[in-house]
Amino acid sequence: MSERGGQPPPKKRRTNDRQRSKSADLTVNNEYEDVVEKLKGADKESAVKAAKKLKQMLSNAAKIGGFVAHRRNLEDLVSVFSRETALLGTSMYHEDIHRYSISILANCCYIDKTTSTGNQIRRASRSFLDQAVRIFESTTSNIEIRVATCRLIGNLCNNKELVTSWLSSNTILFDRIALLLESTNENIVTQCLRIFLFLSNHSFTRQFNGSVCVAGIGAVRTCRHGTRGLVEWPVAASRGPV
Repeated sequence: MSERGGQPPPKKRRTNDRQRSKSADLTVNNEYEDVVEKLKGADKESAVKAAKKLKQMLSNAAKIGGFVAHRRNLEDLVSVFSRETALLGTSMYHEDIHRYSISILANCCYIDKTTSTGNQIRRASRSFLDQAVRIFESTTSNIEIRVATCRLIGNLCNNKELVTSWLSSNTILFDRIALLLESTNENIVTQCLRIFLFLSNHSFTRQFNGSVCVAGIGAVRTCRHGTRGLVEWPVAASRGPV
């Protein structure tokens, strides 16, 4: 036994202290804690105001970076998304809260080009992709919710590692997204094609329910045969935070 009576060396103790201090700082300096708590709350009116305020607070990359640095923030935001998705079709469902939660998650994924945010979402809800499928399959989710969800999935698909390790495992999700290509809504078609553009850039291609997505130079073409004949859809530039 050393003269220090078995105590760890001072250098190691200082390192551990710095780590604990850093962790404590992250908790203390979470400027979003109060607004996220209101967003999670049972008072729907206060939750909508909190959701709107949170989106306004996350106005740039630096703000979003500070938000996702606190793991609890994303966990709580995903829990709100999951709650509202589960309430689809019920009297307790609140569309505005749902839409804001999806939009903020999409913005976080757009800003973070690494796998960090995507993996945090994955850990926060193992059924996250199944919940997205539920939105697309629901007869009560409106077009804005579906467009926002497609944008969120598209931002996740921008990262090849997330596609390989996570997203590609849920083939039903992409089958449902392919079906949305039949929509007459230009916004949702654009977001769907953006998803398949990212997949093709990552060399992920497959046939979806008769729709063939093929990689082109700067575009993805979706060809369908039917009464409308052969259709080629343009691909708009990907959009940032909205």
